[in-house]
Amino acid sequence: MLKKILIIICAFLLVGCTKTNIDNMSLEEIVTSTIKKESKLYNTNSIGYKYYLPTEFSVYKEDDFVQELLSHNNSYYLNIDVVSYYYKNNIVSEHDYDDYEYFTFENKDKNGYLRIRKNSDYFFVELCYNYAIIEVEVKEEDIKYAVSRSISILNSIRYNDLVIEKYINDNDLDSSETVYKIPEPKNKNESKNILEYIEEYETNEEQ
Repeated sequence: MLKKILIIICAFLLVGCTKTNIDNMSLEEIVTSTIKKESKLYNTNSIGYKYYLPTEFSVYKEDDFVQELLSHNNSYYLNIDVVSYYYKNNIVSEHDYDDYEYFTFENKDKNGYLRIRKNSDYFFVELCYNYAIIEVEVKEEDIKYAVSRSISILNSIRYNDLVIEKYINDNDLDSSETVYKIPEPKNKNESKNILEYIEEYETNEEQ
């Protein structure tokens, strides 16, 4: 009984320390410290890749290389670009002068970027690393949580080269193509949030 109590206390302490550490870190520090850790854990499998999904997340929708993840009533859109992975394409990012936050980062042979834009009362977070992108809109107080969990997921992605090679060859894809298309607002200053744009995009696709 005493052993169980000690385990519960330690768990609470660890959670508390993690939250405090994140709160006291900059976004760049959160990203940099995470990608330096080699992740070998995984609990989610899909076509050609697997990754570790934090316990407070769940998979809401899945369409091969695009997944909608839910956490704390926010939708995270995970987009896997196996074409860029297969051909080892360089990541290209754009930086606007009015970005709320923007920086690039790298670790060994992998590079990425974080871009955050303010959209009305929400912040659109676009985090790219390890040939994948996670996008989410959150309130300002949830930005660090969103970035820390997103980079953790991206860092944990492991690709299956044999499956991906077969997919590329079967679909006759070249290095200039991508297997996903991210719906984005045409005017970044519009008041709609990303969920409305995705809903409109899916409706147009169905029509």
